[in-house]
Amino acid sequence: MRLTDLSIRKLNSPETGRKIYFDEVLPGFGVRVSKRYKNFVVLFGKPRRYKSLGHFPELSLADARKEAKVLLASSPVFQSRTQYAEAVRLFIQDCENHNRPSTVKSYRHYLNVYDCKKRVSDITRKDIQIHLGRYKDKPSGYNHALTVFKLFFNWCIRQEIIDKHPVVGERSISMPARDRVLSPEEITEIWAYHHPRFSTIIKLCLLTGQRRSEIAQIFPEWIKDDVLSFPGTITKNKRKHSIPVSPLTIELLEGVPFGQKGKPWNGWSNGKRRIDKYVQISHWTIHDLRRTFSTIHAEIGTPIHITEKLLNHASGTISGVAFVYNRYSYLDEMREAQEKYEDCLTSIIES
Repeated sequence: MRLTDLSIRKLNSPETGRKIYFDEVLPGFGVRVSKRYKNFVVLFGKPRRYKSLGHFPELSLADARKEAKVLLASSPVFQSRTQYAEAVRLFIQDCENHNRPSTVKSYRHYLNVYDCKKRVSDITRKDIQIHLGRYKDKPSGYNHALTVFKLFFNWCIRQEIIDKHPVVGERSISMPARDRVLSPEEITEIWAYHHPRFSTIIKLCLLTGQRRSEIAQIFPEWIKDDVLSFPGTITKNKRKHSIPVSPLTIELLEGVPFGQKGKPWNGWSNGKRRIDKYVQISHWTIHDLRRTFSTIHAEIGTPIHITEKLLNHASGTISGVAFVYNRYSYLDEMREAQEKYEDCLTSIIES
């Protein structure tokens, strides 16, 4: 097809994976379309490698064509002299165009912790293994660092900075599934902690059973009467999720929005450190509140499919074909279950 600004804008994203549309005017030049973005690419050289040029419309079609012509007129040469620090800078710069700020911050942290003075092409598998050894007592940190390095080196290959991957085959550390449920005494301690906005978010996590990232993004317009509706853009399964809210929950929701200038609240590390000094409960995470919510519902006799509706589990007792045909919202049943749950939670807190 002949690529024009209009034709590119009209390209629909494929249901799965990515699809490349090549330009009739400039062979080897095209646009790769995925669900998230449209990216200019060029296929060149004897190895027939793809090189990413940039995202449309941030990079104009005219500028992308000019860059593609230069590449097609030259032979690809691996930039073996690129230093690690410079490659990291370019990688982060590229990620800032299509990743969330929190994701880019994580990438920057794990890559900058590795104080490497070598060229990227000189980094060996042993170098990375020695560095990852610093996380030997922190499986989660090890897995996160390994994932970031894999993403970084894959990007370096695509940019022709290197031609081989130093961490191919490295495996993450398997972690045991958590089953921590807070005791009544621990619930009471956490509820007594007062340091808005963090303490309000914590209480709402415990009251509603929703994920912390969803609670931290609540806006007033999501609340209508006694129903709180989360848009599919922020839920884990990308589906709109509505739950009934109790008077106590509505009272706490008066403090929303928790973020500033339209951004979600993001002070988890500092907030967790402060509350840990106050409650002195060992080995607990904010996600344990969601597990505690589910456990209490089981104890008070809430049917499992109602609990899963409250938790917005995509792969629960109502899934697959049954989910497609069963669109009943269960709001009345959820409301009744939440009333019992709040009574139980209140009795724990006040005992």
